[in-house]
Amino acid sequence: MTAGQGARGSAAACPPRVLLASEMGAGRGHVTSLAAVARALGPGLPLLAALPSLRHVDTLAALGARVLQAPALRYAPEARANPALAGNASWGDYLAACGLAREAAVRRGLAFWRKLIVDEDISLLVADYAPLALRAAQGLQAEGWQIVTVATGTGYGLPPAELDRFPQLLADHDRVIHPEPEVLALLNRIGTEQGLAPLPRLPALYAADHVVPRSFAFLDPYAALRPPGSLLPPETGGRVPEAVGGAAVFAYFSTQELADPEVADALAALPLPRFGYLPGAAPEVLARLAASGMEISPTPLHPAEIAARARLVLSAGQHGTLSMAALAGLPQVALPQHLEQLFHARRAETAGIARLLWRPERRAGAIVELVLAACTDPALADAARALGAVLRAEVGPDPEAKLARRLAPALPAARAASLSGG
Repeated sequence: MTAGQGARGSAAACPPRVLLASEMGAGRGHVTSLAAVARALGPGLPLLAALPSLRHVDTLAALGARVLQAPALRYAPEARANPALAGNASWGDYLAACGLAREAAVRRGLAFWRKLIVDEDISLLVADYAPLALRAAQGLQAEGWQIVTVATGTGYGLPPAELDRFPQLLADHDRVIHPEPEVLALLNRIGTEQGLAPLPRLPALYAADHVVPRSFAFLDPYAALRPPGSLLPPETGGRVPEAVGGAAVFAYFSTQELADPEVADALAALPLPRFGYLPGAAPEVLARLAASGMEISPTPLHPAEIAARARLVLSAGQHGTLSMAALAGLPQVALPQHLEQLFHARRAETAGIARLLWRPERRAGAIVELVLAACTDPALADAARALGAVLRAEVGPDPEAKLARRLAPALPAARAASLSGG
């Protein structure tokens, strides 16, 4: 049976089969984003998740999803060892560095997603940071395969497909190693080999039937370019209440941040009550922090508990954590690990609710000094409290319902696709 053939049967026998796809990033936020969409789509749908990392998959497994490993788009080892080998001016440079300038990675990814969609008879694709999955689905749609596509993620990671080219996002990062026309040409050449019509522009990778960016406008570099009302509240791990004036520093580092001895030293030396969730930390680091008096949770903490206990949030500047703390009205200190986190941390700093240290200045003593200063800065606390009130009013009492309403049109189309066949 080819991609354009076949019948899927009756509605009762064949509800829409949903593929939750991600290709980039090992953090928990991508998993919770996909899980939120799955919950919003409603119960009873067959769920398959394909992820680049199998850490943090319990949330999806709890929803009944079958989980498998997908080819990862990530920096090559040489670029990790020497960041100067990667471009840093735009999202296009990031895509190139993560594999879209490498023929083998593009071929492998396109072939994997195409085969998975066809073999699993997928009629609804939900893509979070999964450009090749979207590209494979675009090609199948052109062949007549009945599939509905949903593109979601943070504003930063979901550029408008209508852009002529990806813009430079940070004024002090302008290195280009793989010019965008070269990346587009490579992608189109390999796509042509697999029967895909050429993309007119590289941002067209993100074309989807339903585009669901989840961010606050002050954190979204493309907010002014999106249709009015298109931004939905960010994924924060649960509903976020107003902070009530706790005494402790809450720390969240999701991947390898604490492999940096300066960060680990600072967190151990911080002379304040501390609690946190540190899923990426090595056992010896966790033991050291526990011995220093830090309370470490083995499971994610609900935002309500953080809002009840914290006076400040310390993180790498992850979008979800920044958004959660901003909603709660908590001041923040961010220690960004990469450019997406740096962008978000700078936007939060500009909003007056955060302080940050980028890599060149990140020493244990400087981190401790910055956290102590932020904890006693009345202007920072006032700005965080004021913005939190504005954001909570914007989000409203039922952000999950907003997401469900946005996704509702995808379901009838996916059901029709499941009936009509590929």
